[in-house]
Amino acid sequence: MKETVNMATQKIEGKNGLVPGVAHLALDVVDRSQSLAIAVLHDARAEIRAVVDSAIELAEKTTAATFRFSKKLVQRVDDGIGETLTSAEKLIGGAVRSARETTKAATELAQTATQGLAGERVAASA
Repeated sequence: MKETVNMATQKIEGKNGLVPGVAHLALDVVDRSQSLAIAVLHDARAEIRAVVDSAIELAEKTTAATFRFSKKLVQRVDDGIGETLTSAEKLIGGAVRSARETTKAATELAQTATQGLAGERVAASA
C-alpha cells in the first residue's frame, strides 16, 4: 500500500506538479470569486432599479393626487365664493329695494305734508 501512495505523490509532483495544481486552484478561486462578485452586482443593480422605479412611481402618484386635490380645492372655493356673491347680490338688491321704498314713502309723506300745509294756507287766505 505504501507504494501506491508514493506513486500517486510522485505522479502529482512529477507530471502535473504541486505548483501548477495550486495555480489552477487559485485561478478557480479567482474565477468563482469574480462570478460571485458579478452576480452580486447584478442583484444589487436589479434591486436599485426596483427602488428607483418605485420612487418614480410614488412621485408620479403623489403628483397626480396633488393635482386632483388642487382641482377639488379650487372647485370648492369657487363654489363657496359663487354662493357668497349670490347672497351678497340678493342682500344688496334687497337693501336697494328697501331704500327705494323708504325714499318713495318719505317722498309721499313729504308731498302729503306739503299739500296739507298748502291747503291750510289756501283755506286761510280765502
